[in-house]
Amino acid sequence: MMARWSQKSDMLVRLSGRVLVAAGALTAIGCEGEQLAGPAANTTAIAKPAVCVKDADCPAFENPCQLAVCTAGQCVAKAAANGAACDDGNVCNGDDACAAGACKPGEKAKECNDNDACTGDTCHPKVGCMFTALASKCDDDQPCTQDACADGKCTNKPIDSAGCDDGNDCTVGDKCAQGKCTPGSTKACDDDNVCTTDSCDPDLGCVGKNNEAPCSDNDACTKGDECKDGECRAGKSPISCDDGKPCTDDSCSKQKGCVNANTADGKACSDGDACTDNDGCKAGSCAAGTQLACGDGDLCTDDGCDKKTGCTHANNTTKCEDGDVCSEGDACASGKCAPGKAKLCDDANTCTADSCDPKLGCQLAATASPCDDSNACTNGDVCKDKACSAGAGKPSCDDKNPCTDDACDPKTGCTHSNNAAACDDGDAKTTGDVCAAGKCAGAVASDPTPTCAAYCEAVNAACGTTGANAQYASLAECTSWCADLAMTFPGTAGDKSGNTIGCRTYHAKLAKVDATAAAAHCPHAGKTGGNMCGTWCENYCSLAQMNCAATLGYKNQADCMSTCNKAPVNTSANDQSGYSVQCMIVQGGLAFNDPTICQSLSVVDGGVAKCKAPPKPQTVKVGTKSFAFDPADVTINAGDSVEFALEGFHNAVEVDQATWEANGETAKAGGFKVDFGGTATKVPFAKAGVYYYVCTPHVASSKMKGKVTVK
Repeated sequence: MMARWSQKSDMLVRLSGRVLVAAGALTAIGCEGEQLAGPAANTTAIAKPAVCVKDADCPAFENPCQLAVCTAGQCVAKAAANGAACDDGNVCNGDDACAAGACKPGEKAKECNDNDACTGDTCHPKVGCMFTALASKCDDDQPCTQDACADGKCTNKPIDSAGCDDGNDCTVGDKCAQGKCTPGSTKACDDDNVCTTDSCDPDLGCVGKNNEAPCSDNDACTKGDECKDGECRAGKSPISCDDGKPCTDDSCSKQKGCVNANTADGKACSDGDACTDNDGCKAGSCAAGTQLACGDGDLCTDDGCDKKTGCTHANNTTKCEDGDVCSEGDACASGKCAPGKAKLCDDANTCTADSCDPKLGCQLAATASPCDDSNACTNGDVCKDKACSAGAGKPSCDDKNPCTDDACDPKTGCTHSNNAAACDDGDAKTTGDVCAAGKCAGAVASDPTPTCAAYCEAVNAACGTTGANAQYASLAECTSWCADLAMTFPGTAGDKSGNTIGCRTYHAKLAKVDATAAAAHCPHAGKTGGNMCGTWCENYCSLAQMNCAATLGYKNQADCMSTCNKAPVNTSANDQSGYSVQCMIVQGGLAFNDPTICQSLSVVDGGVAKCKAPPKPQTVKVGTKSFAFDPADVTINAGDSVEFALEGFHNAVEVDQATWEANGETAKAGGFKVDFGGTATKVPFAKAGVYYYVCTPHVASSKMKGKVTVK
């Protein structure tokens, strides 16, 4: 419909409609709220006089934010104060205000809402709020609803089962349900062409895109067929029908593909075995021909055949004969017979000249050279008829010593054996001179009755109080022992045997001759008599009867001697411990002052007290269990052993105590070590003490360590 306008005073009144707008704007609004026409909002076209005296002489600008002022007789424009009220000609902008000489719209726009769902609410810059009836206001853009507007309200009634379009070209048979368009089934886009990749685009529908997929051009003789420009094209290279068999004829058929027909029998071929000759085809297979002959007739090669390379001739080390009888142990080397070691023609006979002839072998020629008939008692031996004949000369074996018997031994030559013949030591003060240890010695005639003082002085002087030959540690010990012995057996100065002081004194004086004599005679001059000054049992029984009769209870000397013979004899003449006759003699002499020692003289299996045999060495076993030694702490006696049986990832290394306590692994210098997995490894412990050991890989992490206490 057309709008009609009437001007009354300075206001415009809309004759149809419900809106009044301010006068001064001639813009009109159409039936649906469109702008029709109107003047511009801000104009500044004024005529300025050339001269002025005051501001009032200058006409005002149409722009309320521009003030006309008189400056130096000229009218010029000056910006009004920021924030001053103005009107930009648009009633929809709210409260306008000046800013930098221009009228700026208000910050809060005019609100136009009549709370009617069936009208379109707008604001016209000149007219103001306008409310126009709009049927499209109720359109919810849903094809499955029936839209309407009544009594100022919109209604959108759902439509079911009606056909619709969900906007997706990839669905068909879309239907309305509960006011919404639901998609139907998915559209089928397969064009039966393997060379296109089919898909569906919601906007375009079915789309077929060319691909380069493998395909088949229906020719069995091509390979590598592939798609191009939507078509299947043959591969660039034909299929290979070669089956690698020499006895087939290979071809290709487009329908069947490769055809491998048997070739004619008898055609030459190779069966792949270099050890056969004259191979030929038979029924499509290559049959082996005759076996290749590889023998080269050489003893020093082992002939054979390798299926890949053919005949082989490997050098060997077979025994052979090089034609020279002067070599022995000839053997093949580098494919030839090499001579062995030179034949040994030495017949160990100094009376032959030995040589070897390559053809005849060993030659042994007789000589007349000096020789040795292996008889040290002949001189001037000479070869005769390949044998050594004894010479007529004999060596002189007289050493001018009356205390040795001189002789000649065919094997060793001159011998000088000590004798015990009467002699003269050249000392007028001695009597009964006799040879001993190759020396002549006698007893002092002025001391026919042996005394302990003379004996102890002689034995300590000759044998010392320390060292291997010592019999007593001091003069007092000797005097105490001798006083006990002198109660029954003083003897005479000439005694050379028997359990007497005289015998011991005699051997003590003989021991003074030299070191060799001391080693031989000091044991005879000692406590036990060395089985010279009285037998072992004579010495034992004299002490047992004299100092320990009540304890041992022997019936008589014969009973004691019989019992004594059951005790073992030690190699040491003055043994002081262990089960031996010597120990019981030494301890029996001490029993005079200490009767409790008498039990050590009891002759029983293994001995008693101080004369008891040391315990037999024992072996204790130590293993490993998980990450620990088992047992980790053992106690043994000196001389015993520990046998380790370790798992493969454990070892046992001796360390010092500080390292052991700190869980360290530094090995002790000179200590024992059992390797990883040591099985039945026996470690002996000879000295008393505490021995610490660890497993080096696991002591820090698992505190794997142990110790052995040796008593």
